[in-house]
This record gives sequence, structure tokens and C-alpha cells, in this order.
Amino acid sequence: MRIYLLFFILYFSCIYSVTAQFVTNDGKKLTVEICLEKSKERENQSDYRGASDFMNKAALIHWDKKELRPAITYFQKSLFFNQKVDNQSGMYGIYSNLATIYADLEQFDSALIFFQKTLEGRKQLGVREAIISAQINTSVVLNNLKRHDEAAQHLLDGLDLAKESLDLEQMRSLYGMLAETYDKAGNNEKTKYYFDLYRNFHEMSQQRKIAIVSAEADKARLQAALAKTQKQRAELEIALKNTKLKEQEKHIESKNETLNKLESNFTKQELAYKVLQQETDLKDAKNAQEQAENEKKIARQRLYIGMFAGILLFALIGIIFIFRSKQQKKKANLKLQEKNNEISFQQAQIMKQNHELETALDDIENKNEQITSSITYAKRIQEAMLPNISNIQKVLPESFIFFRPRDIVSGDFYFFHHFEKEQKTILAAVDCTGHGVPGAFMSMIGNEILSRIVAENHIKSPAKILNQLNQGIKTALHKDETHIHDGMDLAIVCIDKKNKTLTFAGAKNPIFYIQNNQLEVIKGDKMPIGGSEREHKNNFTEHIIDISVPTTFYIFSDGFQDQFGGEKGRKFMVKNFRNLLFDIHTKNTAEQKQILYQTLKNWMGNKHKSIDDVLVIGGKV
Repeated sequence: MRIYLLFFILYFSCIYSVTAQFVTNDGKKLTVEICLEKSKERENQSDYRGASDFMNKAALIHWDKKELRPAITYFQKSLFFNQKVDNQSGMYGIYSNLATIYADLEQFDSALIFFQKTLEGRKQLGVREAIISAQINTSVVLNNLKRHDEAAQHLLDGLDLAKESLDLEQMRSLYGMLAETYDKAGNNEKTKYYFDLYRNFHEMSQQRKIAIVSAEADKARLQAALAKTQKQRAELEIALKNTKLKEQEKHIESKNETLNKLESNFTKQELAYKVLQQETDLKDAKNAQEQAENEKKIARQRLYIGMFAGILLFALIGIIFIFRSKQQKKKANLKLQEKNNEISFQQAQIMKQNHELETALDDIENKNEQITSSITYAKRIQEAMLPNISNIQKVLPESFIFFRPRDIVSGDFYFFHHFEKEQKTILAAVDCTGHGVPGAFMSMIGNEILSRIVAENHIKSPAKILNQLNQGIKTALHKDETHIHDGMDLAIVCIDKKNKTLTFAGAKNPIFYIQNNQLEVIKGDKMPIGGSEREHKNNFTEHIIDISVPTTFYIFSDGFQDQFGGEKGRKFMVKNFRNLLFDIHTKNTAEQKQILYQTLKNWMGNKHKSIDDVLVIGGKV
């Protein structure tokens, strides 16, 4: 599902734009019919931009309903209008929409065409982020088309742009996509390389985000604490004012009650007396009033002093709090700066290492080209050493050789020699120790010794040929002195057309032959060519097969039966190989060879690589 992530994002953005354009200016809901009618009106007025706009809306309505084919039709008509007025921006937008729809339909070839046009347009506009996005979209489609190398190149182009702008997030994403692409391409080395880069950048990104979130959280806590302090200070000021006012009201009420009590207790005589004392009382009242005013004034001064002291206290606390928060923020910024410097240093180190790796990779590629060139030349030498197939088929018309080296050169080879006078033919399937270059060296040694034994010394007995080959390999490799364990397994036959016999001898490898629709197996001796003296206590054994009746025979190396494959990744096995040969033995030799090739290819599939050279020789006599 991750492959379709970008397409999902593009699709979601298109759906969002559709819902935003479903109504007209007067609030009516837009329909496809209304859009087409308005588009036609604009077209008749030569307003092609307006016609394109309503045609786009008709396409988006269909797209919203998952009706993709009509959406394509209307986008193409809109594209026509934009082309008439050379509206490049509108054309690139439609290209992107068409590419996304074709991707939804899994028509990736068409999607690729339109994404490439989108990429060309964005390059002309020169917006770096848009170009990177187009490169990524194009790579996703190429991956779906199994064109992994091209997909990787687009991602590398996008990575170069991201590096130019030091966009760490884009670089991280592109490293991850490159790792995934090379994994699909089977390039384990580059998969690991880009995955390690992705993981490092991901960890750095996470650490940076954590630092930013921590700083923001500290800032929010400080702001909340400051707001709480300001609220408490305001509440305290109000409480102080209310307390002073209540005390003054109580004091006045108390005096009024006292005066009322005194007034009610006066008698007429006391009133007469009080009149006489009025001036004195008035004077005392005036003094009392002045005293009360002074007390009120003192109380207000005390209130103001208290409020000022409280405000000063809270202001001091606020200043201390703000100072500490600034200090903490400064420390956080310093840490963040240190992290940024560390990231920049690591980035420089990574780029330096990347340059060094690229230089080393170039050196390795040059050396690899030289080695490959040498091995290719060795292949031509080895092919020249092998018998010509046409010469074999002149003597054995109904025969085939299925030969598939694992590497450029092979450790398996086949040997052929025909004695015209005696009408005897020597044919061998040889499996040397190892494969590739080491196996090829052994095959050349083995072929040279066989040629000397058979062609020069005229030895026709398979058992004698194996005995002399065993001694020749030991001598050539100085086995008594070096203790080298290299050698070969093989099956060899001598076909005598005059006497209607086929003589077989084997060094570990068997022969399968079929007569009267019955498959028989003759195993080779359990002694390899070039083995130790302990393994060669006896001479090789010969087996004579009467071929007066039609006979089909097969000799081979162990490469076919040992190949891993199938759903469970197991070996093909001897039993399955034997049954396969029996099933195809009635077909002509060309068909048999093709069936062997197709069976091995299907068995290996795309998951499994060849583990050994494969050689199968078959013939009808």
C-alpha cells in the first residue's frame, strides 16, 4: 500500500477541491449538466479559460463519484481549451490530474507519460519543491512498471535538489524511497546504504522535533504561570479595596446607632440643657468630623501604600519569573543551536563520506569492468575449447546439449570425440569443483587431459579413460605435494554403432536411459576424479547397455537437480529431475531442450538466483 501513498495524497487534494466548487455564486448546487452548459457558453464567447474552468469542474464531479473514464474525457477537453490560449499553468495541472487518474486505473504507462509532462512543466517554472514532488511521483509509477533503475535516477535527481536547499525532511524521505526502490531492484548493497542514511536523518529529525516541542511546552507553561499571577494580583487588589470599604461602613453605622440611642434617651429637660450646650457640641462635632476625615485620609493612604506594595511585590515576582523564563529559553536556544551545529557537522561528514564512497565506487566499477572484460575474454577461450554442436549432431542427429553457466565462465563442460573408422563416439558431461573462474581453470585442465587420452592415445574404454584422467589430474595439480582437493565428477559413454552397444562409466555421476518405456538408472562409482588414494582403492567400473532397441540416454551434472526454487525455496531434487526426463523423452530433442530451459526458468522465478552451472546431455540411439 505504501506504493500508492503519493497517489492517495494527490487524489485527496483533488477531492477536496471538488467539494469546494460544487456550488455556484448564487448558492445553487453544481451538476455536470450545468457545468457543460456554462462551458459551452464560454466557448461560444471565445472565453476559453472560462470554458476550461467549467469543464474541469465537470471532470472533478465525475472524479468525486469514482467515475474515472468520464473524468478523463472532460479533463482532455479542458486541456484542449488551455492549449488554444497557451495556458501553461492550466495544462500542467491537468497533466497531473490525468496522471493520477491513470495511476488509479493502474494504467501506469499512461500515468508515466503525463507525470513526465508535469515534471517538464515544473522544471520550466523552476519551483524546486514542485520539481522534487514531480520526480517522486514519476519514480512511484516507474517502480510499478518494474523500471527500478529509472525510478532510482529520478529519486537521485530529486535528492540533488533537496541537498541544494538543505531540506533535511525531503532528504530523509528520498533516502527512504531510494532504499525501498533498490530493495525492489535486488540491489542489497545500495538498499542498506540508503536505509542507513534514512535512519540517521530520521533520528536527527526526531531529536530536533523533540527539542522544539520541549521549548514550546516550556514557553506555554511560563505564559500560563504569568497569566495566573496577573489574575491573582488583580483579585488581591479588589479584595483589599472591598475590605477597607466594609470596615469604614461598619464604623459609620456604629456611630449612627450610638447617636440614635443617645437621641432617644434625651428628655425634654435634657434637650433644654443640650440647647445650651449646642455650641460646645457643635465645636466638638466639628473637631470629631475633622478627626474622622483625618482618619479616613490616613486609612486611604495606608490602603494606597498596601496596594502599591502588593503591586510592587507582584511586579517583582513577575520580573523574576520572566527573567528565569528568559534564562531557561536562552539555555534551550543554546542547546538547540548546539544540536543544529551538530546536525550541520554530521551533514558535512555525511556528504564527505558520500563523496569518498562515490570515489571508491568509481574505482571499484573501473576494476570490475577490467575484471569482467578479462573474464569475458576467458569465456571466448573456453567456448572455443568446447566441441562444436553441429559436429556432434552430424554424428548423433537426435541429440541436444543444455548448457547454462552460472557465471560468465563455467566449471561444467562437455567432451566429444568421434572415431570415424571404428564408428565409436566418446561423449562426456563433466562437473569440475567450483564454478566461475576457479571452475573454468579446472575445466580447461580436464579438457586438455581428456583430449590427450582420447584423441592422441586413442583410448576408447570409458573406465580406462577415467583411470588415466584421475592420474593425469593428480599429476597436473601435484596432489601428492600440495594436498589440493580440487577435482571433478563426470559421466562418460562410448557409443558403438557397429555392435549396438553403449558403454558407461561414472565418477560419482549416473546415467539415465529409457528402453521400452522403462527408465533405468546406473550409478557411477563413488570416487571423484582427483580424489585421495583412500578414495581410489579400485579402478572405475564399466557398464555395457544393449542399444539394439531404441534407447534414449541422459548424462548430466548436478546443477539442475540442486537448483533452489518453487514456492517454498527448496531444491528441484533428483526424483523430480528423473520424472521430468521420462515425461519428455518421446519428444524430439529440440523440444526436450526447450522444456528443460522453461522448467528451470519457472522453478527459479524472480526470487531465486542460479547457484551452480547446469549441464544436461541427451540423445536417442
